[in-house]
Amino acid sequence: MKRFQLPVVLLAIFLLIQCTKDYPPLNPSDNIKLNQVGYYPESVKEFVLTDDSAGNFRIVNFQREIVFEGALIDRGVWDASGEKVMMGVFTELKTPGYYQIEIENIGVSHGFEIKQKVYEGALRAAIKSYYFQRASMPIEEAYAGIYKRAEGHPDSACTYHPSSGRKEGSLNSPGGWYDAGDYGKYVVNAALSTGQMLDLLELYPDAVPDEVLNLPESGNQQSDLWDELLYELNWIRTMQDSDGGVYHKLTAKGFSGFIMPEDYDLERFIIGKGTAATLDFAAVMAQAGRLSTSADPLWSAEAIIAAEKAWQWALKNKNLPFTNPEDVSTGQYDDDIFSDDFYWAAAELYLATGQKKYLRYLERNPEIYQHQLTNSWKFFVRNNGFHSLLKNRNKLPEDMAEYLLTGHLQLADSILAEIDKNPYRIALDRFEWGSNSDILNQAMLLCVAHSLSGEEKYLDGAERINDYIFGKNATGYCFLTGFGSKRVMSPHHRPSGADEIIEPIPGFIVGGPNKDRQDQSNVQYSSGYPARSYEDQEASFASNEVCINWNAPAVFVLAYLEQNRK
Repeated sequence: MKRFQLPVVLLAIFLLIQCTKDYPPLNPSDNIKLNQVGYYPESVKEFVLTDDSAGNFRIVNFQREIVFEGALIDRGVWDASGEKVMMGVFTELKTPGYYQIEIENIGVSHGFEIKQKVYEGALRAAIKSYYFQRASMPIEEAYAGIYKRAEGHPDSACTYHPSSGRKEGSLNSPGGWYDAGDYGKYVVNAALSTGQMLDLLELYPDAVPDEVLNLPESGNQQSDLWDELLYELNWIRTMQDSDGGVYHKLTAKGFSGFIMPEDYDLERFIIGKGTAATLDFAAVMAQAGRLSTSADPLWSAEAIIAAEKAWQWALKNKNLPFTNPEDVSTGQYDDDIFSDDFYWAAAELYLATGQKKYLRYLERNPEIYQHQLTNSWKFFVRNNGFHSLLKNRNKLPEDMAEYLLTGHLQLADSILAEIDKNPYRIALDRFEWGSNSDILNQAMLLCVAHSLSGEEKYLDGAERINDYIFGKNATGYCFLTGFGSKRVMSPHHRPSGADEIIEPIPGFIVGGPNKDRQDQSNVQYSSGYPARSYEDQEASFASNEVCINWNAPAVFVLAYLEQNRK
């Protein structure tokens, strides 16, 4: 047990410093909005002043000494929030330390820090959130501290729902992560999320070293991130039928109340079977198999064989969409356009096997290089395929490689153009369910563009998006639980709501502003503006839920910045 005593102490210190830090004075102005976690010395550094007018600002240290002065820039009115926006820029301030912004006759900002590795704590928390979502095992005090809990959902004998194609029997399907604020497990979203983080491991295998997250698997000489992803991947593998097709989800027929996992008493079902789940399974298994060839040759070979079997099933069942059966109301993750899923699967299978039939499929069925902002499990999977191909473009025909490179940089430039026009310096213009993941996916695209080109402008754009997530947004909230001065306290997350601990489990990205407010019959929204349609209430599943595919791009972006801002 001694091996875990030091990490537990370090975790306690980390939580004390990073998750409970408050900066004097205690009542900063809500009109001064900035990144409450902080900035690298070499970062672009910006903040906004809303619904107020001023000419200048100054930055002070905690001895109240002025260390920087600048002029505010009028950015006009942001229609999405109804705010008049002024911006301050202090990129030239590079000295590490703790600071506040002061504006005469208006007040001071939340405190912030300038330092190297400024996102290290946020990154580790964002990954560790997946450990707290693990099903079928206890979350132990040695690894979780006060957030320990009993085992929930062994999922050792899940009943086949008629929609699965099986009339009787049960499936042993333990492990994996709870998908969101509920206790369901969904293949489509699991594949997307693990795929995005596998993208990170391909770029930077050592971005998350062994023993930095204090996981049960820590100390096994492989990346803690790979350990966490493997817990999900091994569950995904259980969802493949003997004929190669893949079941859509493992849930009850309806959602449970706000209870702890060990108190859950609803029957668990294997529900649905379709083209999207099967193709996304094929893609992520091929991707994971390719990346684990050296570390675990047997696991790698089995994963690639399973991926090929899924591909063959999908070729025979090209248009089998999933919709919830009449007696099921849990998350649907519906999709009826499968060209992007086929593309991702073909891309990963080609890279994993080298077989020309997959390359021929890609050549004959090109996807348009675009970024759909909403419903990322439907649309972003094509980008997963693009990213893997771009990293391995030496294996592609020259014209295909050029098409993908040009397409990606053009897409990234279009995001930067939108950032330049927006008063808040972000590119998001639609605020729908999971808008925070939409903007983080934009940041991920910019990070990939930086990896391809080395151009600083893409890194600056990704940092501006991170500023939004960490407080420079129309609500003023830091959207990562456990972080920031104005922090989320009541996410729509069953364990956080039922564990009787005041602070929610740290490390979750919440959904963010949502103009549709699907929960407004139970939630009173303080604003009808799209960019302000957010409430820090447990009941607000439309704006304040957590989800694995909202954290995945955050993990990628935070790790990428940590690797590239020294």
